[in-house]
Amino acid sequence: MAYSTRIVDSVAILELDGEVDLYHSPRVREEIGKLISKKNPTILINFQKVSYIDSSGLATIIDAFQKMRAYKGRLALAALSKPVLSVFEVARLNQYFQIFENEGAALGALTTPKA
Repeated sequence: MAYSTRIVDSVAILELDGEVDLYHSPRVREEIGKLISKKNPTILINFQKVSYIDSSGLATIIDAFQKMRAYKGRLALAALSKPVLSVFEVARLNQYFQIFENEGAALGALTTPKA
């Protein structure tokens, strides 16, 4: 599992690469936790390079969502492959998360236009 973080127009982006499974979920939880501890108002998780997610990965994302909700933050997801998206759909989590086709679409929707 590899990851990188960056800020674009006040959106903290966590880009994941690999599988979000029982073995890698603790590291993903730690990285998301760093962003949450800074009270980032919006976090976008880019799943473009994620090939697989299991229930522990889902639990990690749900935990982040709940922690951000406590301070009125927003958590969004982008670029989910069909297999990863289907896991969210089967669990009906697509009804709770903002899921965007790609990072560009997410940033367009999550950032406010500058006056």
